Amino acid sequence: MTDSLYSHREDQNNQRFDHLASTLHQFRNTVDRDIHGQVQQEDSLLNNLNENFQSLMHSVQRTSGDLRNVMNRNTSLTRIIGIILLGFFVLWMLYKLI
Repeated sequence: MTDSLYSHREDQNNQRFDHLASTLHQFRNTVDRDIHGQVQQEDSLLNNLNENFQSLMHSVQRTSGDLRNVMNRNTSLTRIIGIILLGFFVLWMLYKLI
């Protein structure tokens, strides 16, 4: 009788172990899928951000080149605008100090 009880307990333990192994396998697959999906989403987002920053950098470089060309062509106008901006800056700093 103890052999049949032992055998019955062993079968129950084996069933529970198989159920636990199945649950663990399912959990791992779910976690792997979720993590993989998140990683792909974040990778796509980073690629988009990289492309946007490259486009912005190209626009800034083009605009600064255009500004440099305009400033080189009109040096007297550039000096006048620089003096006006400097005057506004000085007035603003004096206003902030008071």
